[in-house]
Amino acid sequence: MYVLARRFRDAVAVFSALPRAAAASSLPWNWLIRGFTADGQHRLAVLFYLKMWSHPAAPRPDGHTLPYVVKSCAALGAIALGRLVHRTARGIGLGRDVYVGSALIKMYADAGLLRDAREVFDGMAERDCVLWNVMMDGCIKAGDVDGAVRLFRDMRASGCEPNFATLACFLSLSAAEADLLSGVQLHSLAVKCGLEPEVAVANTLLSMYAKCQCLDDAWRLFDLMPRDDLVTWNGMISGCVQNGLLDEALELFRDMQRSVVRPDSVTLVSLLPALTDLNGFKQGKEVHGYIVRNCVHMDVFLVSALVDIYFKCRDVRMAQNVYDVARAIDVVIGSTMISGYVLNGMSEEALQMFRYLLEQGIKPNAVTVASILPACASMAAMDLGQEIHGYVLRNSYEGKCYVESALMDMYAKCGRLDLSHYIFSKMAVKDEVTWNSMISSFAQNGEPEEALDLFRQMSMEGIKYNSVTISSALSACASLPAIYYGREIHGVIIKGPISADIFAESALIDMYGKCGNLDLALRVFESMPDKNEVSWNSIIAAYGAHGLFKESVSLLHRMQEEGFKPDHVTFLALISACAHSGQVEEGVRLFKCMTKECQIAPRMEHFACMVDLYSRSGKLDKAIKFIGDMPFKPDAGIWGALLHACRVHRNVELADIASQELFKLDPGNSGYYVLMSNINAVAGRWDGVSKVRRLMKDNKVQKIPGYSWVDVNNSSHLFVAADKSHPDSEDIYMSLRSLLQELREEGYVPRPDLCHPMHPDNRTLALAV
Repeated sequence: MYVLARRFRDAVAVFSALPRAAAASSLPWNWLIRGFTADGQHRLAVLFYLKMWSHPAAPRPDGHTLPYVVKSCAALGAIALGRLVHRTARGIGLGRDVYVGSALIKMYADAGLLRDAREVFDGMAERDCVLWNVMMDGCIKAGDVDGAVRLFRDMRASGCEPNFATLACFLSLSAAEADLLSGVQLHSLAVKCGLEPEVAVANTLLSMYAKCQCLDDAWRLFDLMPRDDLVTWNGMISGCVQNGLLDEALELFRDMQRSVVRPDSVTLVSLLPALTDLNGFKQGKEVHGYIVRNCVHMDVFLVSALVDIYFKCRDVRMAQNVYDVARAIDVVIGSTMISGYVLNGMSEEALQMFRYLLEQGIKPNAVTVASILPACASMAAMDLGQEIHGYVLRNSYEGKCYVESALMDMYAKCGRLDLSHYIFSKMAVKDEVTWNSMISSFAQNGEPEEALDLFRQMSMEGIKYNSVTISSALSACASLPAIYYGREIHGVIIKGPISADIFAESALIDMYGKCGNLDLALRVFESMPDKNEVSWNSIIAAYGAHGLFKESVSLLHRMQEEGFKPDHVTFLALISACAHSGQVEEGVRLFKCMTKECQIAPRMEHFACMVDLYSRSGKLDKAIKFIGDMPFKPDAGIWGALLHACRVHRNVELADIASQELFKLDPGNSGYYVLMSNINAVAGRWDGVSKVRRLMKDNKVQKIPGYSWVDVNNSSHLFVAADKSHPDSEDIYMSLRSLLQELREEGYVPRPDLCHPMHPDNRTLALAV
């Protein structure tokens, strides 16, 4: 009575008061050991088992004692003690007992000791369905699926018919691997064995069809099933979410509330991931309201799901509020908070959360590590990134693609492409995300040729392209520029499965625009069956980059007429077009239109573009005033635009101000030192030239030569100033001298101020070529 009521203190008191004759019976001992095991008090269960051997009046363990003792040993991870119990079972003639054998098989299999489990299984005189199930389940958990399938065939051959647990186990496996053929065969077997009406079998069948994207079959099953099982409702809602049927999932959720079954945390965790965009944000808040009103238990998975939707809908305050109210922290919630902070550009907060997990003694898992590495990348915190890399190696997380992809991205964004590529080259398994990450890293770090080489290698290794791959490869083509490679990729888009992908076609527009072929860019744009803000922005930016302001504005009007609203990218392209075409007043008007009429908050790049607009037109006084009126501290891009203008307009005083800011903000960028050195040289300030060179030396900054590309006969040729590495250099320089002679005859006078800084006597000779 006391054991069933879980009043173990009273149960032990009664047990201790038993007379010697009663204590000699195995019944009270078995009741206590069984009760402790069922209640999770495994240490006490083992303790009472050991007491059976030391108590003078205690009986010897029997077939009702040992299965529970073995279960407690397994729960405690005490495999050595479990082996001792195993030897005891053999010694007292219970080694082939079905219940003892079943417990031993499970203990060994859960510990990954399949050989020991199989030895127990093979030694059993009789094998019932439960025993077969335990052995097959152990193989599946240990990753030996083929072994489990062989056992299933042996089971059928032995004449032992599967029960609902057997089919549920293998159907779950078919669902996990999206193996529709095996799932349908198991369904047929369930019908043949009369097990289809079993709720456990029907639920796993429903899940299998949903995960194999056969939702019509899942619906048919659902309609035949009684609506009084929570797992059935959860399976159907989860199936709808997995197949992108958000409206159907929400309708099922409403039907469920009207039924006799109440949604639980599993229901809500299944539903919430579908509500992580702005369109589903309202429904997400309604689900949150339901949780609060109905006092649904907030387990770690539900807290994480709620935090996740608020972060993904950019409501950081509510995400933080859910976390604070939950007053719980574990590795799941911590990982969700870190990824949410990173998603919203809050890298410092992400790092603080990571440190907090460590302070609380919570061990980060592979997901946590993959979530924190982008924060290291965005802050260029390579020292911390390397520490985390060491943690990855110590905990054997390096075999997981998503962890290695995050490490690659971190090193690439911290300027260590060599380490990024080394990790990539050592990966045993590379998925399309890994390839895309490496190609994108090369393209974004000024290594377009390596990006295109990887793109070709990806094709040769049989990895399918997606829109991300195509966009990264086209970005590399635009950087070279290499229009013939771009045309090859255009052919891949037309012939392949991503021919109608908006993002791939938008990247194609961007590539043709940057390669100077606006006709092809416009042709691709006009041929698109569907357009979105990205495609409109791409074509507007293409025209804007060439200074074609009127065409850019005309495209803006078309965009608005077709129901698309301009965003911050649209205005950035338009203001840039004004800067390149000298339309200062129009640029100012567009900036005001963006901030006041469209209520778009300007970003740092908009301010940089406005400074460039004023600077290019020589209005340096307005540029410096604009910088002073900015709501936040200007970055290197803004001061860099001003410094470039100071060179063109020979304003040494402003150049000094801009360069001092740049040397503090981006001390490793050699381009700013060279530019300031040029400005000093043009002004005849040779002491200033020496000062900048000393500063470069003190800061250990090396000048990186500026490379240019030229396409000849479908091949890109890379060269630097005064380069003579090309086999036809003599002919090239002879042609150059001829062109310069023609220029002089036409009245061309070289501008010394635009020449590389050198002594005046040497410069005169250089300009003569």
